[in-house]
Amino acid sequence: MSYKTTCPYCGVGCGIEINRSGSKLKLIGDKNSPVNQGMLCIKGQTLLETVGTDNQRLLQPSIGTWAETIQAIADKFKHTKKDEIALYVSGQMLMEDLYIAKKFADSYGIKNLESNSRLCMYSTVEANKRAYGADIVPVSYDDIYSAETIFIIGSNTADCHPIVFNHIKKSKAFVVCVDVYETITAKQSDLFIQVEQGRDLELINDLPNQVWFSDKKVLSVYSQGLTQSTDATDKVNSLINAHILTGNINKPGCGVLSLTGQCNAMGGREIGTKTKDITATEFFSTNQIKTLWVMSTNPAHSMINYRQFDTLIVSDFTQTLTTKDADIILPACPWSEKSGHLKNSERRYLKQQAFLPPAGNSKPDWQIICLVAKALGLSGFDFEHADEVWQEMNIDESWSPQIQVREELVVIDPSNRVYKNNVKNNARLLTHWHGMTRTGKSQTLNKMTQKNPQMQSIHHITNTEFFKDKKVELDKYSKQPCFKG
Repeated sequence: MSYKTTCPYCGVGCGIEINRSGSKLKLIGDKNSPVNQGMLCIKGQTLLETVGTDNQRLLQPSIGTWAETIQAIADKFKHTKKDEIALYVSGQMLMEDLYIAKKFADSYGIKNLESNSRLCMYSTVEANKRAYGADIVPVSYDDIYSAETIFIIGSNTADCHPIVFNHIKKSKAFVVCVDVYETITAKQSDLFIQVEQGRDLELINDLPNQVWFSDKKVLSVYSQGLTQSTDATDKVNSLINAHILTGNINKPGCGVLSLTGQCNAMGGREIGTKTKDITATEFFSTNQIKTLWVMSTNPAHSMINYRQFDTLIVSDFTQTLTTKDADIILPACPWSEKSGHLKNSERRYLKQQAFLPPAGNSKPDWQIICLVAKALGLSGFDFEHADEVWQEMNIDESWSPQIQVREELVVIDPSNRVYKNNVKNNARLLTHWHGMTRTGKSQTLNKMTQKNPQMQSIHHITNTEFFKDKKVELDKYSKQPCFKG
């Protein structure tokens, strides 16, 4: 039997074909996928080494039966003020999961619903709104093959989004890479420009004066190296401004493409998992939130100012640093055991298809949320299958490689910036993902892992450790976190 699904790692959205014969599984890249055309990075190739059960797998609710555990959560919610409850969701969840989380929060009156995407991409959201009037990604991977220059900044694309970099190298474009040290991407580019810590805004503002930018069709590609700073939104808007000033917008091969870190981070933006008042970062820095329900993410590893809560509820498929702190644990299905949809970096809706039955007593996230909603007396949560949720969402799945956007320059307010050269860089490795709760199960990936002495692996150090004794600051528009020495 053959199953077509989508890789659960980064936002590239690579298609995967699983062939199952009895208990034997075989995985290959989907040659018919318009995203990866059969290519897979090493993490995608070794996904089957990470499925199944082991001694870390969560198989049963932590309080007896499902009924007992769900009732315990409902009772806790009933006895907690609604502004003291928060849901912390993830770009690893599917569209159906996020939709039900949002519907539940709205139905019960919970205003504090946030995604871990706050840590990586909300400055892009705010920049898009300021530039285009809405959170629009106007370009796609197709533009890679129409561009004459591809400008990469704040992204080690070769390691973090390998299939996108494969497309870039297959194109005929002149590749320019800007970074603070010579990454794998920089080594494979036609031109490497090393920039001092924090001075990328100055370089961006000078782009219209560069011949390879002003006189060519340019596609700019960036990721978290650009967006995790106190002036991140300004940097993205300055990059969009440079494209407007040189006419590198609203044409094939021209525009600005952000590479999202998680498989469905774009989907979270679509659903609207973002608070107006207390952000995800502030869930952990204010004492207002008493009860926190964490789904498919590991804030004990990733959150800068992780703290203890009166009640911590965690839904996940495996043990993590966060589940060790949890008062209530809910066994959730991983990607191999649940079906639904996600949205990749170029805004395509892609399908994820289960090829294994739920292990133990685990359930998909949307189903767990529905059980809690019904226990609280809410109506509209009687779904039997993920397909029913998708039908209710009524999403337009049509896709266009380019979207026309307005061309209005955003005024960047000058500010006094203090630059320091002693900042330690943190980044992903080619072979690992987040806190390694999935990739760490692969012997192949573990054997291949080589740390880079020029940066700190985010997989091997928690943000609590990394940010110890450092002042945490937020981008003024998006409240995306960063730190100062």
